[in-house]
Amino acid sequence: MAHFTRTVSPTIVQMDQYIASLSFSASEKAFLYVAESNSPTASEEDPYQKFRYKPQFGEGIAGKRRPTIFVFLWSNGPGEPLRTLTSLSIPTTVLFGQAFFAPHADVVYATGYEYTSDDRLLGIKGCYNRPTGIWEITVPSLSAAGTTPLQGTARKLTPSYLSCRSPRAFSHNGKSTLVWLSHPTGGAHAATSLVFTLDITSPPDAKDVKTPLVDAVFQPARGAFPGLYPDANFPEFPVLRLPSPHIVTHSIWGSRSTVVLISTEDGSVKDITPDTDGKLYSWKVLNTDGQSRVVCVRSTPVTPNELVLGHISEAGEVSWRVLHKPILHPELESKLSTLRASIIQIPDRYPTETIVIQSANPPQEKRDVWPYTISLPNYTGSLGFGESAVRALLGNCGTLDVGDCIASTRHLIQLGISVEGPGKQLVTGGSHGGFLTGHLIGQYPEVFSAAVLRNPVISAGEISTTDIPDWYYAEFGLEYPISSSPSAAEDPGSIKSSTPPIMTPALFERVHRASPIAHVDAVRASVLLLIGSADLRVAPTQGIEYYHALKQRAREGTRVELLVFDGESHPLDGVEAARVGWEAARDFLRSSESQTVYFGR
Repeated sequence: MAHFTRTVSPTIVQMDQYIASLSFSASEKAFLYVAESNSPTASEEDPYQKFRYKPQFGEGIAGKRRPTIFVFLWSNGPGEPLRTLTSLSIPTTVLFGQAFFAPHADVVYATGYEYTSDDRLLGIKGCYNRPTGIWEITVPSLSAAGTTPLQGTARKLTPSYLSCRSPRAFSHNGKSTLVWLSHPTGGAHAATSLVFTLDITSPPDAKDVKTPLVDAVFQPARGAFPGLYPDANFPEFPVLRLPSPHIVTHSIWGSRSTVVLISTEDGSVKDITPDTDGKLYSWKVLNTDGQSRVVCVRSTPVTPNELVLGHISEAGEVSWRVLHKPILHPELESKLSTLRASIIQIPDRYPTETIVIQSANPPQEKRDVWPYTISLPNYTGSLGFGESAVRALLGNCGTLDVGDCIASTRHLIQLGISVEGPGKQLVTGGSHGGFLTGHLIGQYPEVFSAAVLRNPVISAGEISTTDIPDWYYAEFGLEYPISSSPSAAEDPGSIKSSTPPIMTPALFERVHRASPIAHVDAVRASVLLLIGSADLRVAPTQGIEYYHALKQRAREGTRVELLVFDGESHPLDGVEAARVGWEAARDFLRSSESQTVYFGR
């Protein structure tokens, strides 16, 4: 009769996209997963262990501090009916996630998350410039596992100047290859992604991590490949055989997301979902069969999500079949059919462009169907337009991005798409979009009549509770060095240690001048603020203090309102917060009688 041996206490399995792991070994006699290990308790050796500070991973992964690789082993051999659950002990302070067994041996590859020199875990959600790397973890013979944790050894494969994530592996013609995404360490949170590969058929040499398979594109020609801008991860199984291996993923390309094929032989990139029909579909790859089929979801600004299956031929040609469309109420479907989305270039501000959604009905019928024109400006620094555009915003935050947004406003007015005047313009945005919203109503009070701000950045010097203190420096042209440990091929002595800065009065004054709060005296618009009390990215006090400042300065006829959602974090995406936030913004908009809505992002 089989028996089960557990060498660990019950744990919480990680399910997020940054740490979560589940992988079977090549022998199929073990699988690993990552879970949060239990908090330490007081002991005779350290009676204060329970209270010692341990950084958490920040916004979106709150409370996670001790991700640990666990291995479940079994043996069906004669006389060995053993089931064992044990942890993988690695002598390092690095925290591991996104772990998986190599396709050919009991070796584990994982993303390693490092503490900064001042003992922080910088927030990783949406931030790809962190001290992270790809590590090889050598596991002892799985058959030797007993009642104690498996003792593994780890070595870093990627260089200290790169932030790396999303390792995947594939085999072809007897060769195993590791592939992953990289960013430069430090700087913009989300810049152009690089793709690297490494032969892991035999123990790899970190010296071979040199040239990326797909490099950054700094100044792409209009409409040309702008560089790779995927989400946090590759799909779970991103490699197709066509007949040579190709990586399939989605990537921002201009103002839409498209599906691209990447040759693992020469790094060439092909867009397989171009906007040939002008409908502006954006695509997201869900997964593949590892051969020639890919499952995606697609939508447009006026079309709900559709589930789509693609079959890619050996020549790289793709045929698509819609598997599922949402069933809409006839009235809703009729109204959606009257909306049109288009991309409008903003003159003299390349690559700035805006997505405009408007009703195609005659003016007298618009109010019954959709009374607003919506503008979604992609200001300089938005992804999908090349690395130079991303870097151009650093040091110009609060001027360049704000200038692009007001330029898009004026251009739509000039084209006759929008109308200026009291009660004709509303602006709304969250996070950085809230930062832009605060600037627009403060710097251009005669343009916007009302605004809705969701967890906005209002005073960039207030960083004491944020999980991304580097943003408040880098975006305004200030240094915030982030260092990472050396790879196995680097000389540890060649890596310079870095010291994160302290927000001095001089620095505070500089970022204060670039913040919306500097323009609060000029605001005339009615303002609705939506704040999550558990926001770890932008201190809730920023929005609350802005409310008080506006309330004190409110002119007759303007409204200043604040809704606080207890327990809600930065996205305000809980069921109640999402519903109430949307309805409150809708009602606020209706009462403002605006015709054009500018969504800052």
